[in-house]
Amino acid sequence: MKKLLFLIICVLILAQFSAAIPVFARKYGYSCSVCHAPVPHLKAFGEEFMDNGYRIPDKEPPRATIDTGDPILLLQRELPLAFRIDGYLNYEPESSIKPDIKSPFVMKILSGGNISSSISYYSYFLFTEEGKVAGLEDTYLSFRNVFGLPLSIIFGQYRISDPIKPSELRLTFEEYLIYKFRVGLSEISLSYDRGIMGSFSTKSQTDFVFQLVNGNGIDTPEIFDKDKYKSFFWRVAQSFSKKKIRIGVLGYHGKEGEEGTANSVSYIGPDLRIRLPKVELMLEYVHRRDDNPMFAEQALAQKQKTDAYLGELIFSPYGEGGRLFFILAYNRVKSSLREINYQKATLNISYLLRRNLKWMNECTLDIDGKDHRFLTGIVVGI
Repeated sequence: MKKLLFLIICVLILAQFSAAIPVFARKYGYSCSVCHAPVPHLKAFGEEFMDNGYRIPDKEPPRATIDTGDPILLLQRELPLAFRIDGYLNYEPESSIKPDIKSPFVMKILSGGNISSSISYYSYFLFTEEGKVAGLEDTYLSFRNVFGLPLSIIFGQYRISDPIKPSELRLTFEEYLIYKFRVGLSEISLSYDRGIMGSFSTKSQTDFVFQLVNGNGIDTPEIFDKDKYKSFFWRVAQSFSKKKIRIGVLGYHGKEGEEGTANSVSYIGPDLRIRLPKVELMLEYVHRRDDNPMFAEQALAQKQKTDAYLGELIFSPYGEGGRLFFILAYNRVKSSLREINYQKATLNISYLLRRNLKWMNECTLDIDGKDHRFLTGIVVGI
């Protein structure tokens, strides 16, 4: 117990000397709290800033770019770079390693900015995750107001689920499993893929998203698409009360594999987000069908059905400008293929030592088993 207490104190001491200013706060001279509450969770203004290509219209600081004298060349004065480092002290009762110092658990370099007033880029390289080099994750170009219409197009590598909520902006160590789970030998999920995304919004606050993706993820190096098939994703969402309430529904259809043993996959499901001054609630459900996830001969194919649920409640007792946050999360996957079943509940208590430095404590209980997890650690943006 004394050793555990000593390690926790070490984490806190290290955290207090790690404060710095992230890239966009540095560019505009704003506090991180303008976009985040807490880091890395985005407020409404942060979402608008991201949708605008990391720009604040009519408020771009002149010092941020170089006057090249060329009307079709925009150069940022400084290459926008930021770092994120996550480190944890982890305890799992069923593990033979008690406790485990997982630091750095995540180390990544991020960059994002403008190529023109309507074209931007975003990229981050995951130097290490779980102790190994992971490589590129989100990397794409974004084109806004295409053909003078309220149409945006993203081209590159991203998470299919990003229009609902980017997983890298979650506040818990525990993943959003609803986007990551796979069935059998299938490589299809709602997580990372390479493709083209088109989105547009109406004056009535209705959002439409369409995606065409490879349909086999990004796990295999140097292979972009493994078969002749593509997958199609769509989502419609309606916002109310100045975007405080949002209701959406998604659909996905794709095929993977080779003729004779291919697997067809479909998703359908609704989502709900309610954002109040001190509370934010997100609920989501998807139903997935696979007709041959083990890629057997068609005569031996076995169809599988999977239901997945996600619930997340963020409570900020002192409002978005406060330093203390409570997060409750629930993940469940219930499948006819029982080995992928999953049901865990998470409580996270996060405290901002600095606006860009978070101390988090998390407990995840395995409702159907013994794989419980307790951790304390830091997340810092530099």
